[in-house]
Amino acid sequence: MTKYFSLLTLLCISTLLTAQTVNPAPDRAADPVQAYPITNQIEGAALQAFAEDFDLQNVGFFHVYADPDVDPKKTYLLRGNPVSSTTKALLPRKYQRIAERMNAKVYGAGEIKGINESYYIVRMDGSSADRIEMFAIRGDNVKHLKTLAYRECTTGRCAQLDTYITDLDGDTNLDLIQMKRVRSRNGEKTWKPRAYVMNERNGKWKKTKALDLPLDSMKFFDERNDNK
Repeated sequence: MTKYFSLLTLLCISTLLTAQTVNPAPDRAADPVQAYPITNQIEGAALQAFAEDFDLQNVGFFHVYADPDVDPKKTYLLRGNPVSSTTKALLPRKYQRIAERMNAKVYGAGEIKGINESYYIVRMDGSSADRIEMFAIRGDNVKHLKTLAYRECTTGRCAQLDTYITDLDGDTNLDLIQMKRVRSRNGEKTWKPRAYVMNERNGKWKKTKALDLPLDSMKFFDERNDNK
């Protein structure tokens, strides 16, 4: 009897330990991000017209970069279409002024799914600088969320910011990885990549050191080589 009781006890303990085992989360950074439900309703004809200037894009591991020479024959996922005067007027004043100062053409580069809302990507194609900005519709206004990319060149110097949009931790929420460098006659200076997660409480991007970055899969866009 004691023998059978001991065997039963070991079996119960083994079952309990197996139930408590936690398997590591799979690496899903390269998987396509699922579409999130959009719960905020866009009110008003002007804001609805703003949203219609952007085509929905699915995001898996999306490299956002400013290309100073967008060849019509080349695949450039941020090409977009020229936005309407309504969309330009709804951008925050600061970014209207930036576009004017750059003498830029403004394009609706894409709409991607955020947390209960859409993020709208605007491309500004200027004569000596290019920028890509992220916005969201919050209430009755268009709010700026993040500068995603730029390329600003003066004589002998170019500053560049690139962003990768992906899901780093498998929670189905988008994260950002940003890379920055400056190239000049004296060489190149590169900053350590930074990761950002969306703070759901205040709706702002927050820098984090808690995520592992796929550095081997990331590179700067290089207009000298990548346009060939």
